[in-house]
Amino acid sequence: MLLPLFGFVFGVVASSLLGAAVIALHPRWKLTFVNIAYFVAGAFAGVIGSSLLYTRVFADANHQLQSTAAVLGFLATLGAGALLGGTLAVYTGQRLGSRAA
Repeated sequence: MLLPLFGFVFGVVASSLLGAAVIALHPRWKLTFVNIAYFVAGAFAGVIGSSLLYTRVFADANHQLQSTAAVLGFLATLGAGALLGGTLAVYTGQRLGSRAA
């Protein structure tokens, strides 16, 4: 019953830490709550999209990953999707925020 909640909390914390690292390393972005919120929202969208795409390509007819390599590839794709989705969300938020001001 609480397992989905723990998974959600773990995902938010992991995305926040990844977002803080990416934002801190970028020379023009400031480490603010809004930027981390953008990153977390974009990371979730990237993970959902990469998950759907990967399982559509590599899963069998029952929508299962049968080999260890397929599962490890899935986990790597989730990490890449989170990184790319979050970075794109912060970039878009920065671009739209600078034009609105």
